[in-house]
Amino acid sequence: MKLFNLKSALLGAATACLLSICAGRAMAETDLMVFPTRVVMNDKQRTAQIDVINTSAMKASYKISLVRKRMTETGTIEDISAPDPTEKFADELVKYSPRQVTLLPGGGQTIRMIFKLPADLADGEYRSHLVFTKMASGISDLAEKESPNPTAVSMKVTVNVGISIPVIARHGNLEAQAAIDPASVKITVVEPKQQLVDFILARSGTRSVYGDVAVFRGEDKVAVGSGFAVYTPNGQRKIGVHVLEPYQLKSGEKIRLQFTEKEAKKPLAETTITLP
Repeated sequence: MKLFNLKSALLGAATACLLSICAGRAMAETDLMVFPTRVVMNDKQRTAQIDVINTSAMKASYKISLVRKRMTETGTIEDISAPDPTEKFADELVKYSPRQVTLLPGGGQTIRMIFKLPADLADGEYRSHLVFTKMASGISDLAEKESPNPTAVSMKVTVNVGISIPVIARHGNLEAQAAIDPASVKITVVEPKQQLVDFILARSGTRSVYGDVAVFRGEDKVAVGSGFAVYTPNGQRKIGVHVLEPYQLKSGEKIRLQFTEKEAKKPLAETTITLP
């Protein structure tokens, strides 16, 4: 009985340790290329497709699911345990196929999506996230094997790697406004010679915003950042963009910040401040 308990304890400790190490690497080690990385459908454009490619040297299978997630004010995407009444989700409106793919090395597959539009659907933006999860047991070969040492435990750990992309379905005449809070703009140093321009981007209206950030000192573009979103129902997001080398910003200098939506010609939000 004591031997069994000891072996169980060793097994549990080893499992926890290995899973902790592997979890932090999961997103960085995915071998699935997904394009595009964001899907937007509306009343006029109700279909979309996503192409996936296996970039590894081994055959791999992926389960595809449409799940509910939310964005925090720092831009982190997290699972939802309890939906907020103001959140609208696309998983009941968007149909897709296939729901599982097996890809040879270098092989690809197209995922087709359609936005089903119920007659009584309320105007608004509906969003869920399409998740691709590599199909492999989280822990395999966990059984104890024959060994001269009765306290030895042998195991093999395999991590289920997953990536997700937002799927947005818009119904009705939606609009959005954005503003950069001038009081929130500040310069922080993340490395001895690396500066960061931090600020808060505010969003209002009936749809999310998604675009790029540029910071100017005079005519010089001194900092840039790409692909920032503020999803409904969030009202703001904290953003930081790195100052480009060899530029360095100093107190008393005047800078101009712009947020421009993808494929737009004019900034949706802009502000000019003197650095404190």
